[in-house]
Amino acid sequence: MIKKLLKFLFTDGILKKDIAFLKKIVLFKNLSEKHLAKVALIVFKKTYLAGEKIYEVHQEANVVYIVKSGHVRLNAGSDGKFVEAGDFFGEISLIGSYKHNCSAVALKDSELHLIYRAKFDDMFSSNGKAGLVIMKNLALIFAKRLEYSEI
Repeated sequence: MIKKLLKFLFTDGILKKDIAFLKKIVLFKNLSEKHLAKVALIVFKKTYLAGEKIYEVHQEANVVYIVKSGHVRLNAGSDGKFVEAGDFFGEISLIGSYKHNCSAVALKDSELHLIYRAKFDDMFSSNGKAGLVIMKNLALIFAKRLEYSEI
């Protein structure tokens, strides 16, 4: 029964497209198709309209946001950063309970893939290897950001 379900899931066109999209995201580099499928199954897809707030500064960070399409601006005081298709933000939420240090707003209609920390924790509590791969990727991302911020 489970084999039939898995076979169906891997032949589902939408799931295949989601896996192909996630495969391009550096956070999921080196994950197997099976693990990418598990990630795809916990993704919540949401469209934010142009000008819509995604979150406020000091709001609890409990979601990783992956931009499928559109543009988002992250505002921290007078500084801002733009993210677009293939980028992600809010990844600090994978580590623990933190507050956002900026706000986020959609600059144009944007489709985001949301992964809630609780879903992520549940999924990888039973598969430490995939969780370890993602955490290594996250550590490399943070290390690169620190390296460039010190220049």
